[in-house]
Amino acid sequence: MASVDLKAKAEDVRTRGYCVLERAYTEEECAQMRGHLDRAIADRGPHSQEKSVISCHPLFDFSPDMAPFFGKSLVVDAMAEVLQDDVCLSHNGAGVWANEFAGPHLSPWHVHYAWDVPDGGLQRDVPERILCNIYVDGSGEAIGPLVVLPRELNDPIDALDEGDKIWPGEETVIIPPGSCVIFDTALWHCGRRGTSGGLRHLCGGHYQGWHNERAHVEDNSASQPELDAHKDVSPGLRGLIEGP
Repeated sequence: MASVDLKAKAEDVRTRGYCVLERAYTEEECAQMRGHLDRAIADRGPHSQEKSVISCHPLFDFSPDMAPFFGKSLVVDAMAEVLQDDVCLSHNGAGVWANEFAGPHLSPWHVHYAWDVPDGGLQRDVPERILCNIYVDGSGEAIGPLVVLPRELNDPIDALDEGDKIWPGEETVIIPPGSCVIFDTALWHCGRRGTSGGLRHLCGGHYQGWHNERAHVEDNSASQPELDAHKDVSPGLRGLIEGP
């Protein structure tokens, strides 16, 4: 892919709450990820009206072979620019949705900011914690779009009292397969049902700087011994799990 202005991407996160890395992964890599994810959920299905999404948290417990995709240098470098720190993988997970069984939302409006907001409001220089999700099948009308409410870094995190409505200022994120979205945990977002009957594969993690040791309710482990061989051939993955 063409060179990416990482400082501009970090500024997008500061001023809009998120940024996009289009086609960070090749078609071949996307096919590999779909295969790994489908195998990971094979004994946990099938999808149904009662279970339109099958999730894997921690993902690496179900599919250690997904770990190398998390260490891609462009993606790690972009997150480092956002956090202004070396990057620590604090949570790994995935979900596979079936549009044919979903309601209007594949996932409801939500945020991942789980800490108390100071009395004076947020006063941050950078996000304390970010998400980076890999949209293996992209995001759009057919597969199911990501929808966000853009925000500046220290805007209030107001609750949404009606989770299924269309909100003023909301944006539908249309991106091709293999793209990543990096966003502040304070960003309200949801996934809407797609028009196709296909599966929507999504995986990713929560990340903090290695100098930020603040615990979060969604922290999980990436210490599986099955990852050792992957760390040996992926310095980016080793850095995410063991530090700089």
